[in-house]
Amino acid sequence: MKPELERRSPMGESWPMQAFERWALHLGTIATGLSGLGYGWLRYYGHVQGDFGLEPHPLQALVQHLHVLAAPLLLFALGLTVRGHLGSKLRSQNRDGRRLGLGLAFLIAPMVMTGYLVQVATSPVWRLGFAWTHGLASLLFLGAYLGHGLRAWLKR
Repeated sequence: MKPELERRSPMGESWPMQAFERWALHLGTIATGLSGLGYGWLRYYGHVQGDFGLEPHPLQALVQHLHVLAAPLLLFALGLTVRGHLGSKLRSQNRDGRRLGLGLAFLIAPMVMTGYLVQVATSPVWRLGFAWTHGLASLLFLGAYLGHGLRAWLKR
């Protein structure tokens, strides 16, 4: 990264996220997280009784499509965050929020990779494994995201 593009204060500490980065990340996380939670709930607990037994909930496909369409916004925002906020925080001597932030960073890869793999897996066993890994990594990501954001908000 060029020195003139680094967001650093004169004391060498990293600056907070830019408003666009913060809002893109919040909107992407909210849209993807809520649609993912909704899809997971409908997929595993939202069956309805049909004429011939249990059937998927009528909204399950819609919520799944919303989740798949919202995920690229989250990926774009995560890319901005890794390039700007995470990079400057790692170069900084400031260690505030580092554990939760690194936890978030390490959860991105399994969350994203299994999210794509669950869509392309042809074996039901692999698809189920990817789905559970995706769900667990995503829940951990949402929890760490809330904790990291709450910690930053309380420090203001």
